[in-house]
Amino acid sequence: MPNLGPTELLILGLLLILFFGAITAGLVLLVRRATRPATFLPHPAEPPNPPSLRGGADLASRVHDLKVSGRAEQAVLLVRGETGMTEPDARRFVDAVG
Repeated sequence: MPNLGPTELLILGLLLILFFGAITAGLVLLVRRATRPATFLPHPAEPPNPPSLRGGADLASRVHDLKVSGRAEQAVLLVRGETGMTEPDARRFVDAVG
């Protein structure tokens, strides 16, 4: 191997610094991207979507109408379908609607 002069050694040193610097920068970007929260989730401060309005009535009105007509079980199913509540929570909601 031929002897390397100071210029060649300086060039090789700079190339090594650039190479390892690029690898380090790439790793830092990957770690930052992996720890960033997912963008498809709603922002915590945003209010949830309003319940859908069928026939111009809100959920409580529809539940009340079902209870008055003697269909409390269907009211529980409606609440569970609209809100995603568990069955005991939906039953408490239906019972609380006057």
